[in-house]
Amino acid sequence: MAPLLASADQFTGKVVGISDGDTISVLREGKAVEVRLHGVDTPEKAQAFGTQARKFTGDLVFQRDVTVIVRATDHYGRLVGEVLLPDGRSLNQELVKAGMAWWYRQYAPNDTTLSQLEAEARAAKRGLWADAYPVPPWQWRNEGREPARTSEPVASAMTSTSGPIVGNQRSKVYHWPGCPDYDKVSPQNRVTFSSREAAEQAGYRPAGHCR
Repeated sequence: MAPLLASADQFTGKVVGISDGDTISVLREGKAVEVRLHGVDTPEKAQAFGTQARKFTGDLVFQRDVTVIVRATDHYGRLVGEVLLPDGRSLNQELVKAGMAWWYRQYAPNDTTLSQLEAEARAAKRGLWADAYPVPPWQWRNEGREPARTSEPVASAMTSTSGPIVGNQRSKVYHWPGCPDYDKVSPQNRVTFSSREAAEQAGYRPAGHCR
């Protein structure tokens, strides 16, 4: 779900808890509040680099004073914002730069800085990008766990006629229901979108033989 908009706000406080790489607890007026980093998504704890991402965040901010620039409050009641380190660097950006987080396009589609940092980390194969086919954490959460291996598809003239838009992370091509290769994208490379527009905003292009 998209975050609920909130008025511009910021505060400075000590970090007293690290839930995972992109969620921390910060003291505000003597009370710990949960802060979800805006525009980034770190691997889940059970995923590759999930533990490393949490440690990376902890090493930078635990028991240190940070400034939180609040952008929203999400449906879980967490503040969503940018966290600035004591030296002025953005924790959000540092995570993406180090290859410890994905740029969360869905919630920060116009953040050109995060886009560039992710592209540089990917090219350098830093952090999670060392994996040939890293699975986005939002896909992991939607599936509940790592997708189980499936048998090879049986050759058939039939194709799916309903379902989500399916993208191939390796080729950056997407297919819609009815495309000849809609059911042939392997679980390891598969990512789903709610619409063609969403797929294209994420950098995917339509398969040439879809009609």
